[in-house]
This record gives sequence, structure tokens and C-alpha cells, in this order.
Amino acid sequence: MRYISILLLVVFTGLASTAFAQNASMTPESPVIGCSNASLSGTYGFLHDGTDGNAVPISAAVSQITFDSTTGTFAVETISSRNGVIVTFSATGTYTVAPNCTGTGFPTGHNPFSFVVTSTGFLAVEPINLTTGISTEGFAVQQGSATCTNAGVEGSFGLEATGVFVAGAPVTGPVVVIGDLKLTVNHSGEGLISGNLAGSEGGTIFHFVGEPVTGSYSIAADCTGTATIQSKTLSEIHFSFVVVDSGKEMLAIETDADTVVSGTLRR
Repeated sequence: MRYISILLLVVFTGLASTAFAQNASMTPESPVIGCSNASLSGTYGFLHDGTDGNAVPISAAVSQITFDSTTGTFAVETISSRNGVIVTFSATGTYTVAPNCTGTGFPTGHNPFSFVVTSTGFLAVEPINLTTGISTEGFAVQQGSATCTNAGVEGSFGLEATGVFVAGAPVTGPVVVIGDLKLTVNHSGEGLISGNLAGSEGGTIFHFVGEPVTGSYSIAADCTGTATIQSKTLSEIHFSFVVVDSGKEMLAIETDADTVVSGTLRR
């Protein structure tokens, strides 16, 4: 009886091993999924800030960048605050994406930047410029299927912005702002803003209760826009922004002179 039990165990073990081997051989291997230039294609909003050699904020910029993966080229439009001076510029260039999802952009007439492709866009850095001493870093989010009209972005957004006010501003020093903003459209199609802010400007702290705000906004067909926010005690604030993530987010910089401030609005 013991001999029969051992024999049956050997037979069943052999059958099980054979079945396992057959199943393993029938399981297809998962394909290796890598990146290529096609991993960056279409239009993105790109928010990027710069610091000097002492890590002091010195620039804030928002760009709209469009990649053409068939030619490996891109075109970018940027509005930037450089130490409080607002400038706009455009550039074109080439880019390459490696299979490990890292890449390099080569804008004509500007320094190269390195990036990593993500599920929503990319992260980027420009190492220290030996001429200016400035290094920049930022992130980009794909535009998606946003409806780029005033009515297309109606709704409630949370605002977060940080930066500095530099010499020439009414106050100087670090700036931190959060807010809840509601975007609506009136019967004439104009964009209106209402809500509250909290934070600090140059050491002056303000709270939601004391800072109800109003304002206006305008969205262009290319998904760029501008906004103005007013309150009882703070200076009027002007922003330029790019709509991304199918209208769920906006990437923005303040465009008032002597400010270096950037932020996001998220639903």
C-alpha cells in the first residue's frame, strides 16, 4: 500500500509539473513599453521658475508649447517675469525622447533643457546658465480637450501662488497666496470672478474672512487667458495663464511689474 501511495504521488507530481510548464510556456511575455518622440505630441502648458546662484527666486514664466512628433520639433510662446520685468518671447526648436522617457529640448537661440516624460506631461530643468547664473525648473501638463471659452471654464477653482515682490513693488519680500475662486459668465459672455484669498505679502498676513475678492477673466480660443483680481485692501492683481488638463487646471504667472509670482488654479 505504501508503494502504491508513493507511486501515485510521483505520477500526480509529474502531471502537475507538466501542466505548470505548459501553462507557463503558453503565457505571452509582456511587451516592453518605452518612450519615443511620440510620447510628447500636441500642446502643453508649461510653468517654470528660475532662481539665482543664491537660490533666490528671480523669474517666473508660463509657456504654451506644441510638439510635432513626426518632425521632432516644437514651437513655444512664453510670458515671463524676469526680476519683475514682464517680457514675452517665442522660440522654435528640436527635441528627442529616449526609450527610458528622458529627453532633451534644443530651443534655437536658448539653452537646452532636460526633461522626464510623465503620465500627464513632463518635468523639466535647465541647469545653471554660466552667463546669467540662473537655473530654472518646472512642469508641463497636456492641454487635453479643453473648451477654451469663458463659459468653458466656469466653475470653482482653488488658487495657489508663491513668489516674491522685488524692489519697486508697494511691499517687498516673499508672497504666498491661496484662494477659492468662482468663475462665472454674465449675460454678455464676460467672465467674472468672485471668492476669497488668504496668505501673506511681504510679511503682511491676510485671512479669508477679511479678503473677499471680485474680478474678471478672458479666455482666448488658443487656451491662453488673462485675469484681474481686486480686493478691498490688496493691490489689484493681474495674471496670464494657460488652460490645461481639459479645463481642470490653469497654470499662471502674475504680470504686475516688480513681481515674480507663479501659481496654479485647480478644480
